[in-house]
Amino acid sequence: MLEVKNLSVAFKMSLGLSNGSVQDENSFTPVTSGVDFKLAAGATLGIVGESGSGKSVSSMAIMGLLPKRTSRVTADILKFQDKSLLDLNPKEWRQLRGRDIAMIFQDPMTSLNPLMRCGEQISETIRLHQGKGKAEAKKQSIELLEQMGIANPERRYLSYPFELSGGMRQRVMIAIALSCQPKLLIADEPTTALDVTIQAQILNLIRDLQKKNGMALVLITHDLGIIQDMVQDLVVMYAGRIVERGKTDAILRKPSHPYTLGLLNSIPNLDRKVSRLESIEGMVPKPTDTVNGCRFHPRCFMALEACQKSIPPMVGNGNLISEEAQSSACIRREELLAKSMANANAKGKENAS
Repeated sequence: MLEVKNLSVAFKMSLGLSNGSVQDENSFTPVTSGVDFKLAAGATLGIVGESGSGKSVSSMAIMGLLPKRTSRVTADILKFQDKSLLDLNPKEWRQLRGRDIAMIFQDPMTSLNPLMRCGEQISETIRLHQGKGKAEAKKQSIELLEQMGIANPERRYLSYPFELSGGMRQRVMIAIALSCQPKLLIADEPTTALDVTIQAQILNLIRDLQKKNGMALVLITHDLGIIQDMVQDLVVMYAGRIVERGKTDAILRKPSHPYTLGLLNSIPNLDRKVSRLESIEGMVPKPTDTVNGCRFHPRCFMALEACQKSIPPMVGNGNLISEEAQSSACIRREELLAKSMANANAKGKENAS
């Protein structure tokens, strides 16, 4: 359904750099590089990482939504159903987006048109891509709002975005994305502003559409609980690069990159009482920051001097169709993997006893 190989995104910036120099306004600063993954029909790919890791930028590049004047998107392969997305003209993109590829954006307030009623924004997509009449599109839009758990959907159909809460705006945006039953859905933090009950309801609706239509799903989230429930294949990104990828169960059970381990350790454990939650010290570097070698080494508890000299390649069997498929970019991968497997075995014995 979707094939991405060596996807890189760069932006034109005129900013002061961390070393005090000023960047040429005509140069492009890379923000992501070497992003690779494949997604089959009906499958779900999860992408996790801190804010600033390049998750949303990569998805915007796949959707063709980055501004041409100030951004540059390159890839060895960027295909949707064997169609090269890099070669599409604006008219072809308008026909593809919304109908075959849809996206749930992270911020509903800035993604919805403030001058249009919410129902009209759903109906517009249905009429444009499905060719339905105004009355039929309105009926389908109200049904979608009801499926999203919105009370009094006929009234909310006539509401403007500013009249709704953040959670209700999020549900309207999800309704727009699902209105044409797309073949590929990119969901960027789709349930952030929703309570647990509505979150479960919408995730179940997405699951049903996957089973019914064979819809492929790219799920970007910070919630590793959703990842565990929804996702078969997982990609972990840091500072614009993939640092680990493979089967979700394998990665969550025995992480092979220190960053992935740090993310998992930051989740509160309800089985034991602690005075302080674990965290990863420091911040994700900015694209303009100069970091030699592995970009995670300034924050890594396992960093060696060699980590500062070169960017480690992806090593492992992450491209294999296997329950244990897993690869990562770390020179201490095998050491960490052995420790993770030992911890997983010890935990399994503890649970069994």
